[in-house]
Amino acid sequence: MDQRLLTFVTVAEEKSFTKAAQVLHITQPAVTQHIQNLENDFNVSLLDRGKRTVTLTKAGHIVYHQAKQILTYYNETKRLVDELIYEDSGSMVISSSYTFGEYILPYVLKEFQIRYPRVSFMVNIVNSDDVIHQVQNREADIGIVETEISSSENLKAVPFFEDTVSFFAASNHNFYTGEGPTIEELSRQTWILREKGSGTRKVTEKALEEFGIIPAHTLELGSIQIIKEAVEAGLGISALSNWTVHKELSLNTLKLVNPENLSLQRSFSYIYLPAEWQTKTIQLFADCLNKISSLKRNNSV
Repeated sequence: MDQRLLTFVTVAEEKSFTKAAQVLHITQPAVTQHIQNLENDFNVSLLDRGKRTVTLTKAGHIVYHQAKQILTYYNETKRLVDELIYEDSGSMVISSSYTFGEYILPYVLKEFQIRYPRVSFMVNIVNSDDVIHQVQNREADIGIVETEISSSENLKAVPFFEDTVSFFAASNHNFYTGEGPTIEELSRQTWILREKGSGTRKVTEKALEEFGIIPAHTLELGSIQIIKEAVEAGLGISALSNWTVHKELSLNTLKLVNPENLSLQRSFSYIYLPAEWQTKTIQLFADCLNKISSLKRNNSV
């Protein structure tokens, strides 16, 4: 790896020679020398050196963007070669949506680690739109989303697991008069929604539109756990994956409030960038995801 490029990228991101030296575990004079050598090669200044911070010049922005790609390709190449030499080993970054990442992925990772103890991994939990962004920008090797997505030349999407979304309210929230709520009774409620970009948010909005439910009020909260607690507190009702409410149903703090004929099925899909030389770790993890259908028998509400 070109140490000059790594040093330059680190300085650009840390906006400081001193901080870059600390991150790279080298001396500050060494950082300065690497930057000067790189600038001499391009015969242009790449950094504006202020008293308190360092910023990129116009040429610096170009070099930074290209250097990031070079370092990414270098690391990916090194992984491919390492996996060729050392069987069933390597590393990967997994990006997952909240529902799968917080409630199902830990069980998958446990099984994966038992099978392949020499493979290391890092997990990012974000909403579905951010998962797609991270995979497309090579910030993650494989992503798991809970929203509809089609394969393309630039992104491979593989559905692998079915999920059910239902409407839930606090157990003592008796807002309907019959055995189940009507559309009118649901419309008079405050609906607690996930943030935009969430797969669950998209499924909920689609269901509300199809059933003609127009919420009297809406609240937007950024995590499944806080939504469940808000529903339990009586702030409103929400649509959640059945996977996420087993504990609350067993404790009788939440109840189903589905209208008649409600059926919200969706698929979790894993996504990755097609490549001529696909890393073995991605293949192994994808195989593990494809074999988790047995977990579905526990997903009954």
